[in-house]
Amino acid sequence: MTIRRLARAVRNACWSPGARLFGVRFSWDYLRLAWRAQRRWGDEAPGTFNLLGWRVAYPRGTHALFLVHELFVNGAYAFDATQRNPRIIDAGANIGLSVLFFKSRYPDARILAIEPEPGTFAHLQRVLATNGLGDVALVNVAVGDPPGVAVFYSDPDTGGSISASLVPALGGAQRQEVPVVRLSTLIDGPVDFLKLDVEGAEYAVVRDLIATGQIALVREAVIEYHPVATEPDEPANLMRALREAGMTVEVESTNAGARTGVLRARRAPAPR
Repeated sequence: MTIRRLARAVRNACWSPGARLFGVRFSWDYLRLAWRAQRRWGDEAPGTFNLLGWRVAYPRGTHALFLVHELFVNGAYAFDATQRNPRIIDAGANIGLSVLFFKSRYPDARILAIEPEPGTFAHLQRVLATNGLGDVALVNVAVGDPPGVAVFYSDPDTGGSISASLVPALGGAQRQEVPVVRLSTLIDGPVDFLKLDVEGAEYAVVRDLIATGQIALVREAVIEYHPVATEPDEPANLMRALREAGMTVEVESTNAGARTGVLRARRAPAPR
């Protein structure tokens, strides 16, 4: 391991948001994972690793490492729950690392995990079964609008793609039909946290939540937004609509000229 990579690994292990959230156990687990990743740098093969007591089987090494950094090192979906068993919707659950992140923080969390790509969904089922997680419901659909059946674009080689999408320009070369449902129909009560990582479908999803009034049930959301040719005025319209729906909105990260990024929307607590 080079000096620069060693320094970065130690920083991630000891001084990252993940270290603050999970403590020494995370630091040791991350250093072991970083050492193995260095020895197998760029490895695309499937494999397994252990993190915070979880056993994770992944279909592609580089994608799994990216998700570990986004979720556990950077704490992209960290939030402060007001109860011990928060209700969480994970739209775009991929192979389940985000579910493990939520369960690491809130073991009693009630989670609805949504993943449309069949191969990735199979990996999600496997990860959750291996770790014996309760209070997690899995749904193998895409969220969007209109509902029905749509072509989904994903990586043809393996499940676990981090760029699968209903939008051709954002997905892979494999085409397959998947069921599409409105997210509003899956919300039947207050939602403490919504993770929305749906590669271009986020604009239609949020419009539906606002049109149906279901957005009022969401206390906090982290939404990834992407460039979509048919949505030329987004994400500005997305942020404005969320503010008009009574939420404060902060952009947490941007890249590519601010056309892609992550925003966090929060609803102010009701007055007592």
